Amino acid sequence: MVYPTLFGFLKGVVNFRSRSQEIAKTQQADHVYVRGNIVNRGPCPGLNALANQGYLPRDGKDISLAQVETALMAGLHMSSTLASTLAHALRPICRADGTFDLYDMRKHNVVEHDRSFTRLDFRQGDNFTFQPAMFQALLDDAKGGPITIQTLAKTYVRRKKECKRSGTPSLSLNLWGVNLIQTVSFYHTAAMDPLTKETMTTFYVEERFPDAILQNPKTRTLFGLIWDTAVLLTYIVFKA
Repeated sequence: MVYPTLFGFLKGVVNFRSRSQEIAKTQQADHVYVRGNIVNRGPCPGLNALANQGYLPRDGKDISLAQVETALMAGLHMSSTLASTLAHALRPICRADGTFDLYDMRKHNVVEHDRSFTRLDFRQGDNFTFQPAMFQALLDDAKGGPITIQTLAKTYVRRKKECKRSGTPSLSLNLWGVNLIQTVSFYHTAAMDPLTKETMTTFYVEERFPDAILQNPKTRTLFGLIWDTAVLLTYIVFKA
């Protein structure tokens, strides 16, 4: 009984050291912003930005879940638990060799889904191209002020109503949960108070993480993301 336990401990130490080395290697790489070709990008501005800044392969191709985990930890200071949870949510779009291309994120109702704040619904014919007018509506919901969980709740409710009026099918229970989490994902990742229009524009329009986010050493945790999601849901139900 001692040997498996000892082996597991040693394996964990080796894996930890290996991951730490990968994180350090990724942090030391060239992270100059170079906007990638939209043809090789998906609808997720976060993963697109990580590729544009060299935390993921710049061509957006043949990405492993381990690379995603490392990028989230090295670039965005996420805890290993949060990084692993988010990375493994991408498993359904992976090929047999365990890799995916950012383009694969366009597959509807796998990770990408309707009710996006900045992209059209699938039935509208283009579920991956950034829509400036939709982004402006997101900013307008904040009435000129910073983006908060409360303003995001307002946007969430507005988009839900818009989609219902246009005949967009309801989300499955799983994608409803994904939609809630994605609503506050950048808010949580930014870890900024206030979250300004300028920061939002850099992220959504340029698909770039500002230095203020990349250089903020605060650990982003799974508990923190769940908490922000719970606060969002409270605003949606009782106050939005």
